[in-house]
Amino acid sequence: MKRRQACRATAPRKGAGGESDALARVAEALGRRASLLAQPATAVGRMVHSVADGIAGLVIERLGPVLVAQLHEGQLKLSESAARDLCAHVAQTLGSEAVYRKVYPKDRSAVSADLERQHRDPSPWIGAQVPPELPVLEHGMTFLVRPYDGYLTGLFLDHRLSRLRVRQLAGGRRVLNAFAYTCGFTLAAVLGGARETVSVDISKKSLTWGRRNLEANGVAPEPQRFICSDVLDYYRRAVRQGRRFDLILLDPPTFARQKGSRRTFVLERDLDRLVRGALTVLDPGGLVLLSVNLREMSFARLEHVLVAAARAERRQCELRERLPLPEDFCGDQDYAKSVLARVL
Repeated sequence: MKRRQACRATAPRKGAGGESDALARVAEALGRRASLLAQPATAVGRMVHSVADGIAGLVIERLGPVLVAQLHEGQLKLSESAARDLCAHVAQTLGSEAVYRKVYPKDRSAVSADLERQHRDPSPWIGAQVPPELPVLEHGMTFLVRPYDGYLTGLFLDHRLSRLRVRQLAGGRRVLNAFAYTCGFTLAAVLGGARETVSVDISKKSLTWGRRNLEANGVAPEPQRFICSDVLDYYRRAVRQGRRFDLILLDPPTFARQKGSRRTFVLERDLDRLVRGALTVLDPGGLVLLSVNLREMSFARLEHVLVAAARAERRQCELRERLPLPEDFCGDQDYAKSVLARVL
């Protein structure tokens, strides 16, 4: 199995990130991202990545002309005013128009109404107000992002290299994008020459957003298919309909509850069932890309799940690659994991 080269940047300095040297650490973080910032076809990236850049609890993401700052309560060692000063410095350095703030409480299940309103306020923390939706570039692909539409902006930056890999793999394939969110993988697959795509998500809002991402790249949403459904339910429907795929993309959340239903998806509990279900609609020789964003789940666990699911279906699994995180996530290799496998 290939282990694709991950970070090539210089290892970041470690430490809690006190106010006295925080500005120097930000300068170092931006220096490590010099090659990313110089790419004309990519205008997104994580400029500061918390403790990996020596500034615990502060994350700064660049989305084209806008920065989004994440302040993680219980981890942030800086005062809010010091964090704001750092964000203002990054904005000035990069020529950003605005900075929007997202406060992450210790308990994400108990977010206050005031905090929810703050995350939907069009008035930025720093700079001038921007439109609610902005086009940004990633490897020449256009994505529509929303800097003040709640916690999520529409683009998970840790998947930047994975989307590029999907574009490389998709030519002529029938692609199922499960937990599609705003269909970033779908866009990559279509631009890579996929024969057909099916995007499945329980959120109609996300799928509508995904259709608009395709349109923003001059791609007609039809004949692509967008299915608002629980993924496990969709597997059963696809089996009944005789639908088959030869590239399946699985990027499940750590936890999700279907609106209007008591059913929940819990990654650690349901991962085996999710992967085995995917194999019921995967043609022999097809590929599975399995991704998780759970620090406690190792590459070895993902690989075991893939091999065990194939064995349960009386099939063979060839582990192909461990996909790397982008360079701006250097120093935090447990942040997320992605494994590519071929199932015979």
